Amino acid sequence: MATHPENRGIAEQPQQHTEHWSLPADRSEPECPVQIYTLGRFGMKLQQQSMVFSAARQQRALELLQALIAFGGRNVGIEHLSHALWPDADGDIAKNTFDVTLHRLRHFFEIKDILIVRERHLTLNNKLAWVDVWLLERLLNHCRPLLERAREPAAMYELARCSERMQLIYQGGFLEREPVRPWAISLRERLRSKVLFYLIDAGHAWETIGDTERAIRCYRKGLEIEPLAEELYQNLIRCYRDNQRMAEAMATFRRCKQVLTDQLQISPAPATLDLYATLKS
Repeated sequence: MATHPENRGIAEQPQQHTEHWSLPADRSEPECPVQIYTLGRFGMKLQQQSMVFSAARQQRALELLQALIAFGGRNVGIEHLSHALWPDADGDIAKNTFDVTLHRLRHFFEIKDILIVRERHLTLNNKLAWVDVWLLERLLNHCRPLLERAREPAAMYELARCSERMQLIYQGGFLEREPVRPWAISLRERLRSKVLFYLIDAGHAWETIGDTERAIRCYRKGLEIEPLAEELYQNLIRCYRDNQRMAEAMATFRRCKQVLTDQLQISPAPATLDLYATLKS
């Protein structure tokens, strides 16, 4: 399916683009003194300079920060954090361990009020810290209603702008390159699922207006996240076929078949085989 002439450039030059579609203002990465990266890798910057940690006691403080983000970053119960990080510690031992670890974490930043304790709850101050996970969730929530307005140029312009930013920051699962922590799994899977479903729906939206190039980018990004998602292979094969890119369509089918055979010991679904038959014909 070729791009309709009336839809070409729709994401680049909308006829109308009002503030109604703008992402609600938040502090951007460069504006905050601290930037924290958790998607695919863990890293921090202080005043635009990368922070390096090596000592074991520093790692424990970083785990506290990571767990705080995993539980939402705001108004997280200290007992909840202590139980997640030190399940075998009780009473005064758990309290003392938390207090010492929090002191060390504050020492890393040396920024007043970046970590706030009120009534035995801990908060990471979002006026002083930028976190990639927070931005990702804001973008996902912002884009969801735009998908229902696929034929409105302003909405699709905003969708394209936010999608590019989203795919740029999503470099992998939450803390997936760090040692396995039980408390990190829930957020990792939740974000992964939300991004994956968003990419499928966004690809369908772009297909609706005939912009199969953007749809292809969505489906390919989805397969980077979940190589076993047969629906994404089907969508990608269809887009390649409708753009007369038969070699890429065939290669996508072969990849799908190989991955399903190697990882799940199953054959492609009938719908995938039917798509393959249209390529041969």
